[in-house]
Amino acid sequence: MKEHEPRYPYCVQVIETFYGYDEEASVDSDGSSLSFHTDRTPDTEPEEVCVREEAELRYRQLTQDRYQTRVADLESALKQQGLDVKWVEEKQLLYQRNQELVEKVRQMEGEELRLQDDIQDARDQNELLEFRILELEVKHRATLTCHQLPTTTFPRRPQSSDIVISELMKKLDILGDNAVSWLESIEVTKSALQQKMLDIESEKDLFSKQKGYLDEELDYRKQSMDQAHKRILELEAMLFEALQQEEESRMEGLKMEEGRLSESLTEEEREELRRAMDQWKRTVMCELRERDAQILRERMELLQLTQQVHANTMLFLFLFLFFSLAFILWS
Repeated sequence: MKEHEPRYPYCVQVIETFYGYDEEASVDSDGSSLSFHTDRTPDTEPEEVCVREEAELRYRQLTQDRYQTRVADLESALKQQGLDVKWVEEKQLLYQRNQELVEKVRQMEGEELRLQDDIQDARDQNELLEFRILELEVKHRATLTCHQLPTTTFPRRPQSSDIVISELMKKLDILGDNAVSWLESIEVTKSALQQKMLDIESEKDLFSKQKGYLDEELDYRKQSMDQAHKRILELEAMLFEALQQEEESRMEGLKMEEGRLSESLTEEEREELRRAMDQWKRTVMCELRERDAQILRERMELLQLTQQVHANTMLFLFLFLFFSLAFILWS
């Protein structure tokens, strides 16, 4: 680098001209002028200018990059927000579609209920028509039986009578099929009832066996109680005989051993023994009466149960036969 020494003019005057500022020589008082030339080199060097321009360019480039990055971020945020809005719109559309489907399902359920009611009404009307057809058939048969002549026909409307008879035959076929299915269901019910009757009979046999066991046990206990009662009576008789013999031996003055027996049993002990025997006898008799009453109650309950089962069975058989006969006569 070549260093330039600055030149300082001795006297420099700056004059404002039409084209700018100009430096001229000062004019002396006597009119003579001296021109001094100044140095036209810039104050800053070219390298400093390049460095400054490069720094400015770099600053501008960095600013541009930062703004471009900011724009890209904003664009991505807008795209993401747009996707979110799209998802929300799709969700709202799905919710509306779901609501519409729910409304359609409700309408279809109401339509189904209405159709079921219509079907039930149609079935009722069909049954009424079948009964009406049966009544007409019965009336037709009655008229045929009343008029046995071969000329008893309907010459005026032969086609309508043929159509009515064919329809009646179709209805009768349908009724026959229904009657067959109903008879099959009756047979199934009958078999189930027979099985139930067999179960009831087996339960009745089991009750009778249990009753026989109870009767045998009761008889055995009664026999044992009778034997115990007899044994008690025998012991009482033996005791009374011993007491009487003791009294006789005391009065007659018999042996010393019998005197010891009389000394061992005093009058109070004898009375206590008699009271104890009487009390025991009463308790035994009360127990016997309670057992007899309990056995009688059990037998009465078993008898009532058997009678009720028999009555229910007879009633069911009667109703079954009655309805079967009524159906046969009606068909």
